[in-house]
Parts: sequence; C-alpha cells; structure tokens
Amino acid sequence: MVGAGNAGRPVANLFNYLGNQVRVTDQKEYNSLPKKAKNKINKLEKQGVEFELGTHIFSSVLWADAIFVSPNIPEHADIRKFIQKSRDKKNFQEISTSDIGEILNKLISLPMVGIAGTDGKTTTTNMINHVLESDTFKTLVFSSLQDSLVIEGLVDMVVSGENKSKDFAIFELPHGTIRMAQGLELCTGVLTNLTPDHMDEFKDYEEYIDRNFSIKDLIHPLGVLVANGDDPIISNLLNEIDKEVILYGMGNHQTIEFEGESFTAADINLNITARDVEMNGLNGSSFKVVSLGIPTAVCVSCGKVFCSCGNFQRKILDEFNLTLNLQVPGLFNIENALSTMAIALVLGFDINYIKEKLESFTGVKGRFEKIDTVNGVNIFMDAAHNPESMEKLFEGLKLSGRLIISLDNPDTLTVRDKLKIGAVIGKNSDVVIVSGKNETTEVIDSEAAEEVALGANGTETYLTENVSQSITKAMEIASEGDTILHIGPGVVNAYQNVKDDILNAISHFNDANGKVVVMGGCGTVGSLMARILKQNGSDVTISDLALETPLHEIFTSEGIKLDLGGHSNDVLAQADTVVLAPSLKNNAKLRDNIQEITDAEIISVDEILTLFNVKKPVVGITGTNGKTTTTNILKNIFKVAGLDVPEHYMDIQGNTELIPALQSRLKGDVAVVEIGTFGRPNEIRNSALNCEVTVGVITNISRDHIGPEHNFNDYIKCKKEMVEVADLMILNADDPLVAHFSEDLLPDNVVFYGIKDMDDNANSFPEERECPSCDYLMEYNQHYLGHMGDYKCICNYKRPELDVIASQVNENSFKLIIGSHSSIVQLKNGGICNVYNSLAAASAALVMGVDFEDIVHGIKQFEGVEGRFEEINKDPKIIIDYAHNPAGVKAAIQAVKPKKTAKLIVVNTISSESGLEGDNEIAQILNNTDIIIPASYDAKRSSDIIKKELIFTEASNERSKIGTLGASKEQVFEGLEKAMEIYKENDIILVIGEGGVKYAKKVLPEICL
Repeated sequence: MVGAGNAGRPVANLFNYLGNQVRVTDQKEYNSLPKKAKNKINKLEKQGVEFELGTHIFSSVLWADAIFVSPNIPEHADIRKFIQKSRDKKNFQEISTSDIGEILNKLISLPMVGIAGTDGKTTTTNMINHVLESDTFKTLVFSSLQDSLVIEGLVDMVVSGENKSKDFAIFELPHGTIRMAQGLELCTGVLTNLTPDHMDEFKDYEEYIDRNFSIKDLIHPLGVLVANGDDPIISNLLNEIDKEVILYGMGNHQTIEFEGESFTAADINLNITARDVEMNGLNGSSFKVVSLGIPTAVCVSCGKVFCSCGNFQRKILDEFNLTLNLQVPGLFNIENALSTMAIALVLGFDINYIKEKLESFTGVKGRFEKIDTVNGVNIFMDAAHNPESMEKLFEGLKLSGRLIISLDNPDTLTVRDKLKIGAVIGKNSDVVIVSGKNETTEVIDSEAAEEVALGANGTETYLTENVSQSITKAMEIASEGDTILHIGPGVVNAYQNVKDDILNAISHFNDANGKVVVMGGCGTVGSLMARILKQNGSDVTISDLALETPLHEIFTSEGIKLDLGGHSNDVLAQADTVVLAPSLKNNAKLRDNIQEITDAEIISVDEILTLFNVKKPVVGITGTNGKTTTTNILKNIFKVAGLDVPEHYMDIQGNTELIPALQSRLKGDVAVVEIGTFGRPNEIRNSALNCEVTVGVITNISRDHIGPEHNFNDYIKCKKEMVEVADLMILNADDPLVAHFSEDLLPDNVVFYGIKDMDDNANSFPEERECPSCDYLMEYNQHYLGHMGDYKCICNYKRPELDVIASQVNENSFKLIIGSHSSIVQLKNGGICNVYNSLAAASAALVMGVDFEDIVHGIKQFEGVEGRFEEINKDPKIIIDYAHNPAGVKAAIQAVKPKKTAKLIVVNTISSESGLEGDNEIAQILNNTDIIIPASYDAKRSSDIIKKELIFTEASNERSKIGTLGASKEQVFEGLEKAMEIYKENDIILVIGEGGVKYAKKVLPEICL
C-alpha cells in the first residue's frame, strides 16, 4: 500500500483481514502524523500490518504481488515512476479504488445509502439515520459527526463483523473520499447541492462538480438517486444521469455566481416539494409536503429492495400531500427533510411512519445546535462555513430580537472568500464578531478576521482572537430576546474544542454576573478584581481579614459591600462565585473551608482577565525614569479634555505584575497604565499584551535594576518589548537608545518628542553614550539631561526630526510646539525632567486626538505627583523625590536651584537596585551638591567617593533593605534630623530615595516637636 493516509490505512486493514501479508509505505515520518492517524497505525501494527514510514522503500515494490496506490499520491511522484518501470522485472497486480468497492460490496451485502454534495451532508445523513433506525431496523452511520470516513468505517464494519447484524449502512461521501467509493453499489443516495468550496484543491469548478457528481455512478442499476432540483448545477446535468432520479426542492430557482460566471437553475418539475411554508423562528417550521409520485427501489413482485426474484418491477408511489411540523429551524432543514423523506420512501418505509420520525428529529450536534439560554439570550452553533451554506442558514430565519453572529476564521487548510462571507453575514445579522484563530491549524490570523470585517462593512463588527472571546463579547452586548449564533469551519473540524470554548465563555459569564465574594479584596489585585466585577453587573462583596481599608470610600461609592475582620460563613453561603486574590489562590485549606460552606465555583485572576476584555484605547508608559509623572500628566490632560480615565486609587505605583492589566479593564474612555519596573525578560511584553496596549510610550533608558545576573543590553531589550506590542509608539528622540527603537517601525507608526533649545545656565550633567548602530562614541551638539540631547555619529545615525517640540526651555517653563500650534507652558513642578515628561504626555494625547488647547491646559494645571519632587515643608524648605538611580538623581539635583549663598543638603536614602556599582555612581553625582547625609546603609558604604561635606548617622550602620526599600523609618528620621540641625536660611533639603518618600512626611512632625 503506497500511502498511510485515509485511503491507504483502510485498504491495508481490508487486505490484512482477507489473509494477505500487507506492507504500507509513506514518505511522512511517524511523528509528523496527526494523533488520530498514529493511533490507527498502532492498531494495525498489532494486527500484523507492516509500516515503512519516513521514505518509500522501493524494494517493497519488488516484494509485493499486488500494489495499491492511494489516489492522493501525486502523478509525478517517484514511487509511481518506479512502479511503472518495475513492470518489466515483476508481474504484479495493481489494485484500483473500484476493486476495493467491489470487494466491499460482496462482503457487506446490505443496502447502502450515500450522501454527497457541498452542504447539508452531515445533517441529512443523520436525519436519514434517525428515520431508518428503529427496534426493527439496525443501522450503521458514518459521517463527520461520528468522526468516521466512509471507506474506513465500512472496512471496520467488515473486519468486526458488525455488518452481519445491521440492516442499512448510511454514510457521507465528502469530496475527498468519494474517489475511494468507486465500485460500491448504493441502493439510493442524495446529492444535496454543488456550490463552490475547497476550490484550492481543484484546478477549476468543473473538476469539483465532476468529483461530487460522480455519486450518480455509484447508484445500483435498480437504485434511485435523490437530487436537489433547485440547484443550478444539478438541474442542468440531469441528462447525464442514467439512473432513476427523484428531484426535491422548494421550487425556488437558485443562482450561483462564481469567478464572473452565473449559473441558473433549469425549469424542471419536482417529484417532492414543500408548499405553504410557515417559519416558526427557532422553533422550526410547518409546511405541506406535495409529491407527484415517487419511484422506489422496491420490487412489486417480491416486495424487497435489491430483489433477486428475477422479475424486478419498480414500485411507484402515488401522488400525496401531508403536513409536516419540524422542530429544527431554517429553510435548509426543510430541504433536508424532503430528501430524507424521499430516501425512506425509496427504501419502502410507510409515509406516516416517516412523518412521525421526522417530526421527532431534534437536530444533530454542530448543526443549529442549541448550547444554552442565558438571561433570555439563546445561544446556538452551526457548521455553515462558506457563503452558500450561510445563505441557506439565514434564509427564512425569523427572530424576535437581534441576531449576533460569532464566526471562527473561515479558512482551514482551504482559503475561502472572506470578503464574500463578511458580506453575507453582514447582510443577514445585526452584529458580527470574528475570531482570528484558524480552528484547524490553531494559528491566529488576524488578517483573515479583518478581511471578513471589511466585507461586513456597515454592520456593527468586533474582532477577537478566539471563539471564547467572541462568545464573551456577544453575551456582554446581548439583550433579552437576542440570539447568538456561532458558525464556521471550526464547528466541523474542531467541534469539541469550539463547543468547549463556547461553554467556558458561558460559564465564566454566569460566574461573573451573580453574587460574587472576593476574598482578599482589600489588597491591590483583589480590589481591582472586585471593582471590575461590580462595574460589569455582579453583586460584589469583599471579604477580608483586614479591619479597615483605605479604599473604603471607593468601594462604598461603587456599591461594593464589605465583610471585614474575617470571612463570614453567611456571606460565603450566598455566593454564586468566590474569587480568590492571588495570595490565596493556592491555599488548599481555605479552598476546603469554602467548599464545605458553598458549592460556588472558585476562580481567580486568570479567569477575570479571560472573561473581561479591554474595551478602550490603552496608553502604556515604560522607561527608566519619569513613568509615574508622565502617566499622571497624561491622565490630567485627558480629564481636562472631558475623558474618563480609570484609576486604581492605591498608594503604590501600580506598574508591576497584574495591576496594569486589571486597571485597563475598569470602566472608562481611555486607560493610562505604567508598565515595567525591574527589567525582567518578557515583563513588559506580557504586561502590555494583557493590557492590550494601543499606544506605547518609552520615556528614557538608563542603568537601573541591573543585578549581577543581567547586563545593560538585556535591560535595553526588555524596554524594547513595548515596541513589539503597541500599534503606535511615542519615543524620546533625545535618548539615542530609545530613538533607535524606531528602526523597525513604519514612519506613520512613531511620534518623536524632544527639546530644541535650552537655557545654557542649567547643569545638564553631560553623559556620553555609544551609538546604538555602530557602538562608536557619539558626538553631542548639546546635552539637556545626562545622555539625552542633540547627538550624531560618524555612521550617520543622528537624532530624528522632532514631532512634538520644547523650545526656549528653562527650569520652570518651555514653549510647546506641535505642528502649527505653539504655546508657552508654565510648569508648577520645574526641572528639565518634567519638561520631558510633559512632552511625552503631550505626544500621547496628540495621537489620541486631544485638542492642542486641552493639552496645554492639562500640563499647566498639573499639580505634581506625591513623592515626585514634592515640597513637604516651607521653612526649612524640604523636598522629597523618588529618585532611585543615577539618572533620576541627576534630574532631581538639576531641578533644585538654591540661592548663591545657600546650600543644597541631600539626605540619601537610596539602596540601588544595580548594587554597589549603582550606589557608587549616585555618590559620584552627589559631588554636585554641598552637604550629603548618607542615611541608608548602602549610601554610607559608597560615601568614600564623595569629596564634599559628609555628615553620618548612627542608624546608617545597620542594613535594613527590604525589597526596593533602601532605608528604614529610623534611618530617615535621623538623616532628616541631622539635615534640619545644620540648616541655614535659604538652604534646601533634598531627600532622595523610596525610603525618604515613604517616611519623611511621617517623621517630620516628630522632629519638629
């Protein structure tokens, strides 16, 4: 057997059963085969069949007495050429597909019914089986629904001996396997329709028609072919059929348009048709069946099908009409019922019995299959996957509410006309939701979904990645009385996966729309999950061991109930769903306790992220310094412009782990999230993907959070991850590393901001930087802050042209220029760093469509961020700043301007995330100040580098670093106390580092007392 596929395997099985020694050869490696094929090969090997996989071993040709070549083996294949040449060396028999059919005919010896055509095969096959199967008659059925190919199923039936106890065999004849059915003799069969599909497998439409129309050659001379007389192809080919034919249909002459050619149905008389049709929406239909007389396969002489009495006289049924009430909806099911009735009559079944059976038929899985009803919304799935089958599906479908169509990627291994599909579903539905996932290849192809959406132009359309997201979106927008219908090839090729996706989406939707208890809801992630659930319609209670929460007012205002100081059993007992904060997710004891109290489903943050999609534009801001201030300036601009921006309201930066992803799911017009702190690989990429970032901002890149296991290049790559996710990028042109990220971007997808000119009196702390293109040291025309400035390199890499510009820059103001618009902007919080932060925010607001005037007002009105260059005392003047790396310290010092006779006193509470190297670099920068008080242990350790006046504290002798917090409350207290002791009029005390920001305001009253 040449070929171990769907043709070769059953033939091998058959000839092995007949007592032959069988060898199968195939070029494909075993590991490259689908799991189903592997299982069948394993089974055949146990039965004695040999397999040679990975190459065709030509010697097997000379070993064989007979050879079967699968019809799927190309005509030009080397193995075919070798077989042809080997005829001179050995006389072997070539086995054809007709030979296989003839052998099976002799072995099966029971009436067979085949169903061919483009659409409707599976439903018709199973409808026929439903009618024929009874206590009296036993059937075998093979279809895509039973995951069984016809020849494989027939061979398995023979090998198992199952055919001996059966009365009928009913099977689909798909275009791919109908060739293997040559030689079979069908008692009767159905040809449903011949609309173009799978055309990439055929040289033209004519070849596709010939392949499927070949069912006429399988009908026994005494048999009957049942064909759709409304089909324009079939109705014009009737003169090519030399068997008895029954024509069924609705009397609606159909037209097919394909590749510029139009095919119209011929004007013919139908043997059996439907009249006075009443469509009952999702509850089926009622109609009158009218027959002009039916030729059967029953012999008048002996009353048998396939009689052997030697005097066959065909029984012809008289005209009749009757009323039929179907439970299954759609005009296409009326057609299926007409063909089924004809088949049953051909086989001699009583008309009243057929009527009873058809009226009890409730459908088949994947064919307008009802999945559930949620909040008065019916949810179905159907296998319609090409324009013609979709037209049939929608025809006559009358619904009370809106029809929301969910479509999986129309492509399989076959590429389909997605524009036409989009036009069909757009015309017949109210909402279209298209997923990009190809359910056959499991590849997400967003372009395919976009093409469908383009075809559905004018219809409300949404794009998703997968079916689960589509159904979730559909349920979010559906109202009582609406219908959600999922269609596409995935219902055929990945039925269970698609159905599971639908069921999971329904389950999660139900979970999120009842009574929900969020345990650990006072924490960062827990509070956001609770607010998302409440904003999406859930009745939410937060249950937490904490006695109080700083978010009490927020929770109360949003209608979230609180169960504080313990977990009330009464509250848990009423829950439909319990949501666990990440810190509780793996607490087995807690889960056991919950399950003793309630049967509610237990979920956590993963389910929340899956269930609730981001429904707004998202600006994601990353970089080394300026993220928090830029984020807050941009939020202020949006608020001035009248936009609602979601807040997490927690006393944290909110740029790590799950916070940005959850914050972006809160209600609002646009989300602004800070992303990435530690420079870990995939941290920014994953966070940006979970946030579904639309616009990405990179403020600057300098050395920070670089431990001994990482280097600066790794850190740069981490920051660049934002470019891989965002649709549009805002880049700091004055930072050569950040600007270089544009090399992979289209010009229309990037906006550059930077400074044009600046007051020369400012200390810019100039820092050289290697060229990101050639690693050569670049030349600066001017430094503005550290390594940021106007630069160029001998390799021609230079600062790009600016789109958003700051001119006439000094410590407290600048001229903002965007296109033809310009305005002087006075900053309430000075410093060159805040000029850059303002430019970044202005750029993001610009691409989001905010007016220039609102951008200017938003920057001017910005009061600053707590802990970012915040003045906490007037006399003495004390400023705290979160600066925690060299670049941040430079920016803070640059922004402070003591009078000429005054001094700048710095209390250093930093413990650098880059270790001793970072602490030493910060100490070196502090030589630009007057008096330094190393308050933290690591600040004191690096103080020997400082050449200016040093004042030490006792508390700094103790290491107290916790996470990123470099100094304790006691260390900040003593450091600030020392600074105030030496303070003189007009001096400025600058407290830098996370410890200073956290504790300075708390300890200041104690020091003053």
